[in-house]
Amino acid sequence: MDPIAELGLCFGIAILLILLLQRFIREILRLWKQQNVIEVAPRILLPISTCPVCDGRLESHLMTRHLIVTHDMEVEKAAELVEVMRSENAQSEE
Repeated sequence: MDPIAELGLCFGIAILLILLLQRFIREILRLWKQQNVIEVAPRILLPISTCPVCDGRLESHLMTRHLIVTHDMEVEKAAELVEVMRSENAQSEE
């Protein structure tokens, strides 16, 4: 093979390797950033409420289940209590 052709082949392979390495690094960084966002997001998005019975703190979307399971409250009564708590929170935020 002619030396100029070998040099061109080497440059071609080098460019392909650089592009492949660049793509690999971008993919790793994308996955790493996505993982960090997943770890941070729930803390930001989930509001915390205080249980009116035991003064425990938990996520608002778990309050009805907490009242039913932990405090043996009837479903309707727990739902009404959570609805009152949510309306009070909405009024206090305004």
